[in-house]
Amino acid sequence: MIWQKLKLFIATLFVVTAIATSVAPAVHAGTPAPAPTPTPTPAAGSCPDSGSLLGFPRWYEGLCDGNGNIGSPNLVGGIGAFIWIIVLNIVTMGLYLVGYVSLGFIIFGGFKYIVLGDNPTDVAAAKKTILNAVIGLVISIMAVGIVNVVANTFK
Repeated sequence: MIWQKLKLFIATLFVVTAIATSVAPAVHAGTPAPAPTPTPTPAAGSCPDSGSLLGFPRWYEGLCDGNGNIGSPNLVGGIGAFIWIIVLNIVTMGLYLVGYVSLGFIIFGGFKYIVLGDNPTDVAAAKKTILNAVIGLVISIMAVGIVNVVANTFK
């Protein structure tokens, strides 16, 4: 019974992946490529975009000068504001991590729900895992919003 559910899970995952990739915008061979745009000079407080891992903000976000280097504390209004911006960036990084962990628990709970569907206690435990993960995700999203509001008061 478990193997049948595992096969069904894998088949469903394959179908969802196939649908998601077929819906993605296609590149037409006859469409000309857009003209390259010049790279703008970073504004004060912005840093050059070197890419971030999974959308995590950088610890120095909002601390760069016009040249893309981390500026002095005087650039953002003093050492207190400088430290608060760093602290809020690190808190935001932690909240992003909590969001990704709760998303992983939602997937884990769904997998448990599919595979262990025969035993009512296992189904209840899987539902509880999913519910707790969703609650954690909602709290994490709200906390990121609150941190962003507080961080914008220093910028």
